[in-house]
Amino acid sequence: MPHIIFLFVVTIGLLTQNVSSRAVPDHRPRTDQAIRQAGLLENYLFPNSVELILESFYLDHWGVQLFTELNRTRYLSLLYGSIPAVTFESPILETFSVVQTNTSSFEVSPVRNSVLKTLQITRNKLATISPSIRQLSGLTTLDLSQNELEYVDLDLFAGMKSLKNLDLSVNQISSVDASPALQLGRLRNLWVSYNRLQRFESFPEAFPALDTVRLIGNRWSCGWVDGARRDIMDRRITAFGVDYGCSESRQGGLCCYNTEVTTTEGGELLREGPLLEEIQKLTSELGVKPLDTSGDQSLELLTRSSGNGQEKILVGVKHHQVKVFF
Repeated sequence: MPHIIFLFVVTIGLLTQNVSSRAVPDHRPRTDQAIRQAGLLENYLFPNSVELILESFYLDHWGVQLFTELNRTRYLSLLYGSIPAVTFESPILETFSVVQTNTSSFEVSPVRNSVLKTLQITRNKLATISPSIRQLSGLTTLDLSQNELEYVDLDLFAGMKSLKNLDLSVNQISSVDASPALQLGRLRNLWVSYNRLQRFESFPEAFPALDTVRLIGNRWSCGWVDGARRDIMDRRITAFGVDYGCSESRQGGLCCYNTEVTTTEGGELLREGPLLEEIQKLTSELGVKPLDTSGDQSLELLTRSSGNGQEKILVGVKHHQVKVFF
């Protein structure tokens, strides 16, 4: 079928805006002239295309009304420009990409959607994942890479029974939570590389069909890496990438850290690591609740000052008159 090139001229009062659409190498219509005022969109005629790339739009909110205007489009990409907020609602879109648009808010209308298969929000400023993403039950690919996420609750994806690809790479994620019963049963590819993770407790149990994983560029505990390597080999998962220039240890291609368990001035919060696991085992044998400083007051943590004097290092525990040193 031949491709049609559209040319539109939008005039509002004395303001004239030329918006052209041209064929790109993959033959998808593309707009190149920035629409810098949301008011122009009231009279802007979108190309009647199945696949559409809209580039350099500047408006505060891409909302439900604009999705309604795209009554034939199945594949939509918003590239560059500035669209801080997006509210998604479309009964026909199958792929939606939002790339480098300064987007910090993405919401989904409270309407169950099983049509959208691919959602890509990348090179943006998302700091949180809205619970409304649960509405997108038909997703097979979810790409939230290169944002500002710090925390991810995997249970938000529990209803996505067809999810095969999940990309959370290049964020600032330090914690990933999941309920013990969570199963993303069809997930094949998982990327959490280049974050701030020390542990990933639900890996790989929550992903029984996982084929490939990317874990590099994090702050893994060596104790966690030991267990993860065994699981990766036992389940024949392919781990892509290798860390280089590790400041401490490297195991199985991953930088990892034998972080000493320390107390902090904020109330004796303990950093995780293999030493913490050993302490939990030893204190459990003493018949106390492991490392619960707000519980059994008979458990005393024995510390010494570090070389720089900036923090205290845990060297043992004392229970009544019994001392255990590490």
